[in-house]
Amino acid sequence: MNVETLTALLKARGWTQAELARRIGVSRQAVSLWFRTGGTVRVRGEHLIRVSRALSVSVEDLVQPLPALGEEAEAERIALLWDGLYPDLVDFAIAAGRFEPKAVGRLVEVFGLYAAARILGPSVWKKFDDFKRFIHPARRRQLETLVEWRRNRTAA
Repeated sequence: MNVETLTALLKARGWTQAELARRIGVSRQAVSLWFRTGGTVRVRGEHLIRVSRALSVSVEDLVQPLPALGEEAEAERIALLWDGLYPDLVDFAIAAGRFEPKAVGRLVEVFGLYAAARILGPSVWKKFDDFKRFIHPARRRQLETLVEWRRNRTAA
């Protein structure tokens, strides 16, 4: 099982290692050992299946590493995390998935409205007014023009 993937899934659900242990019926010490080992850890097949069910993900997802950002994406990673508001991309992704205005604003500022809508869904367009204040003013003006154009186009 990939520990980094498991860590991200627990973080997304707000679970502790102890909570995972309770839900899958193993000791806290066993789960703690998985995390101390790091990387890819070998676990009993029945435990892997229990973790998979508890987290509602496939076994295949648990054993795969998280998608890594290549060197070509380093500029985007820096743009998303530059001020330390989010300690890592997992926390940023969780916040964006919860549609927290600061995270959505940052996502839109860095990648644009079309890409953000592909990632988070069409509500990005509808809720633009909710998060636009978190976008740099020059970029916000550009995006407001685009949003207005799209609203007029769909209204016609």
